[in-house]
Amino acid sequence: MKSIETDWDVIVVGSGLGGLTAATRMATSGLRVLVLEQHVYAGGYAHHFLRKVKGTKIVYDFDVALHQTGDLLPGRSMHKNLQKLGVLERLRLRQFDIAYRTIGPDFDHEIPAKADDYEALLCSAYPDAAKGIRDLFATLRAIDQPGEGGGPSPEAFASMGQSLQQFLDAHVSDVRVQTIFSTLWGYLGLVPSQMSAFMYARMWLSYHAGGCFYPEGGGQALSDAFVDVIEANGGKVLLRAEVVKIETEAGRIVGVETRKQGRFRAPAVVSNAAAPLTFHQLLDQGDLASADVEHADALPISCSIHQAYVGIKGDAVKLGLADRSAFYVRSYDFDEELRALEVGDYARQGWMVGNHTLADPGHVPEGRSVLHAALMADGRLWEGLDEVTYRERKAELENFLIDRLEERIPDVRDRIEICETGTPHTMQRYSMNPLGAIYGYANTPTSHSIHRPQPRTTVPGLYLAGAWTFPGAGFTGAMMSGWNTAGLVFEDVEGRKP
Repeated sequence: MKSIETDWDVIVVGSGLGGLTAATRMATSGLRVLVLEQHVYAGGYAHHFLRKVKGTKIVYDFDVALHQTGDLLPGRSMHKNLQKLGVLERLRLRQFDIAYRTIGPDFDHEIPAKADDYEALLCSAYPDAAKGIRDLFATLRAIDQPGEGGGPSPEAFASMGQSLQQFLDAHVSDVRVQTIFSTLWGYLGLVPSQMSAFMYARMWLSYHAGGCFYPEGGGQALSDAFVDVIEANGGKVLLRAEVVKIETEAGRIVGVETRKQGRFRAPAVVSNAAAPLTFHQLLDQGDLASADVEHADALPISCSIHQAYVGIKGDAVKLGLADRSAFYVRSYDFDEELRALEVGDYARQGWMVGNHTLADPGHVPEGRSVLHAALMADGRLWEGLDEVTYRERKAELENFLIDRLEERIPDVRDRIEICETGTPHTMQRYSMNPLGAIYGYANTPTSHSIHRPQPRTTVPGLYLAGAWTFPGAGFTGAMMSGWNTAGLVFEDVEGRKP
């Protein structure tokens, strides 16, 4: 292997989208940046894995997490940022008119991506609630607008202390409309009574005001585009390079130690690893960050996910699954679903199935389809299991998820060539996130965005990026986090404003 320089301006620990965005912004602004990633692929949850069908040359390409992303219409924040970084020009985007399908106890709607069309659909389907629906959508548009001085609008500020349920109750009382609007709660991991209204509104607006997109090649194409820009600007992304220690001298950051690649030095380290992992395991003198630790440990950790990645023979559209993403809502009682999630009762939870071929048709073997099936998970239920119990529970989960696909494609089991099922244990093993968390800290009204550990820690030279810090979870949130953190590094390392 070609030797890697040991001295850098900034080292980024982990190549999730927060770390990659921070590294790209710093590299394109003249800093020498090294990104260290423990896995064989860059991207964190924004990566793909390949599986070959035994005895053939057929290879399936599975996207770990990305079903769609938003805020990529011209003029939107993420479009602007990715364009400035030179990442956008490396992507080929597919835009969708339908965001998803939602199927409930007595409703079934294809939800338009455009907010105006979504509002019209709801008003037409539920005319008695039309006034409240229009009021709700007007408030969402106001949340989307900048406030005085470019900060959040008054409506956005007002939503910051509310739960999603409180926010909905203030606008519309029809439980069907509330449920339909809340369909995407799994994208942030909390039911409406516990979810931050502000975070849900921001996520909702990213799709319904910012556009529903999928990059050709999926999450891996997005991550690879960041890597290309970093390395084109003198940086380096080193894979199979697990960081085991963030090192300090005289109370300041001086570099990192890796498991197999030796030590690298830099006056600044951006940790894209989970905040609890950063403070409790990686930082060589944890007491230096005692104030950060007290804050971080007081926050609840988000849920995880159960997901089956399935490759089948045949065209799934013709076989019965013509939805890119279809969400099944079992009842109008989301709190009951939360109780089911907490005890692992799959049968009382809602679920999602999707024909991923429709998102990325160019990355599916000829004559075949890629399917997803998922439901949310409590990572605590998968802790400390012996191998036999784990395999039994995983097999039960896999059968449940395939049963859900079978409801749409009756002979799906006969068509399966590849099936990989991920559990919270799987998520923890690859991401090193506690409990296999997929959204960092939980997105409650008291632990979202501004309530998370600050990206500039109390340890000079140590910064955070990603879902565990400001502004929060999701692909867009993680990328915005990296952009913000890079600006803080500019201020501290070079004394210049971003």
